[in-house]
This record gives sequence, structure tokens and C-alpha cells, in this order.
Amino acid sequence: MSPSTCRSELGGQIARALALAALPLAAAGIAGCGSREDPRERPVLALVTASARGAFAEAARLVEAEADARVVVSPGPSSALARQVLEGAPADLLLAASEEWAAKVEADGLALDSRPLLGNALVLIAPRGNPARVRRLEDLLSPAVRRVALAGESVPAGKYAGEALRAAGVYEALAGSGRIARGHDVRSALAYVERGEAEAGVVYATDAKASSAVERVLDIDPRAHGPIVYPFVLVRRTDPHPAARRLFELLASPRALEVFERHGFTRVRRH
Repeated sequence: MSPSTCRSELGGQIARALALAALPLAAAGIAGCGSREDPRERPVLALVTASARGAFAEAARLVEAEADARVVVSPGPSSALARQVLEGAPADLLLAASEEWAAKVEADGLALDSRPLLGNALVLIAPRGNPARVRRLEDLLSPAVRRVALAGESVPAGKYAGEALRAAGVYEALAGSGRIARGHDVRSALAYVERGEAEAGVVYATDAKASSAVERVLDIDPRAHGPIVYPFVLVRRTDPHPAARRLFELLASPRALEVFERHGFTRVRRH
């Protein structure tokens, strides 16, 4: 290649590089000059506890058209979802499995409205066939049980399960022998049992109902743990979605609650 050809090629490469580098700046300039997004054009963002994501999504699809809005469900542990709201996440609705975490959101002034929406129960589960022959909470101390799956300690399902196991007098022995396997959320704990990685687990009744890979071997006495209530929160935002309030009401309506009941949830009367 001749020196002149080389200089020409090098010049072309530099020009192309400069043009590519300028694209993000141009895009930023265009965005900066544009008007603010119309809230009606964005979906309603609902942060939903992992144990209710399927039921909530189904109920949302039922009422979206009436609210003239699209709902996007973002599932996770109640503790993490509440922290997201507290840290300024652009959420419109929050369904938690813990009155404690909903109260934190309210205390921070981030709840326009809140109501107890659903109830649930704890159950002891085993993989299909129940190879360890677990029937009672005391059976978790059997040598045949190597792992007991629970949700994380800061997750409501994990806290309720810990209370129930302590009430039965088996928690300390299980923890001391390293037999407790903690999942990120209650669905992770369910998955351990589904895959046979744990001989038993404590999850919500709705999780057991949703899985064909596990057996529900015991309904845990609700007096052994705190009340399981799912508060529903309309989140306060600086740019509220016009349909958020309407969806908050529709998702607490009788026809939406029928969807939740089909998934195994119970209704909770408003205080």
C-alpha cells in the first residue's frame, strides 16, 4: 500500500470513529430537548411478592382493559421489593406478603393508600412420593431428612416458617446440624423440594397448590406463627400513572379476588 493510500485509509477510519462517537451525544441532545413522557403511555409497574406473581398477573389481565392500562409484574421477595420502593424505584403498586414491610413503606410517606388484600397458610411439603416419610414437623429431625428448604430469613415466608419450627421445638436442632437450606424467596425453597434437593420444606399453601412435583403433607397450625396477610399498596409517585388508582381498586374487586381464591389465597377483611 502506498503512503498516500495509507494516509487516506487512516483518515477514513478516524472520520468513521468520530462519527460513531458523536452518536450518543446527538441522541442525548435530542432526548434532552423533547417533552416529558406521557404517563398514560407507560405500563403500570406492580412489584409483587414471589408467592403471588402468577395469581396477580392473571387478575391484572382480567382488569387491564377496564383500566385502559397495561400492567407489568415484577416479582421478588417482599423485603427486597419494599426496599426498592423505599429507594425510589418507579413502582405504582406493591403487593407484599408482610404487614411489617408495607408499614415501612407507609412510615416513609410512600403509600397513597393501603389495604390488607389476601391471606395464606403455611404447609409442610415433600417431593412427590415423600421418600423420607415426613408427616409431622418433628419428623424433620429424622436421619432420613438431610435438608429442609425454607425461604430466606428476611423473607416473610422464611420468618413465618422459622416461628413454626421453633414452636415445634425443632428449629435449633435443624439449624445446628446444618440441615436448613435457605432459598432467595419462597419459590426458590419450593424448587429445592421439587428437584429432590431437600426431603422437606415449609412454604405457602398456594405454592404447594401450584406444583405437581410436591406433596402437601401437613397443614401447619396458624397459631404457631404470625398472621399471614398480604397488604396491597398504592405507591406515592411524583409522576403518578393515571390508571394506578383505578387498578388498585379493580384488583381488590370481587371478580379479581375470585382469581386469587382459585390460586388458594383467602380474602382478608379491611380493618
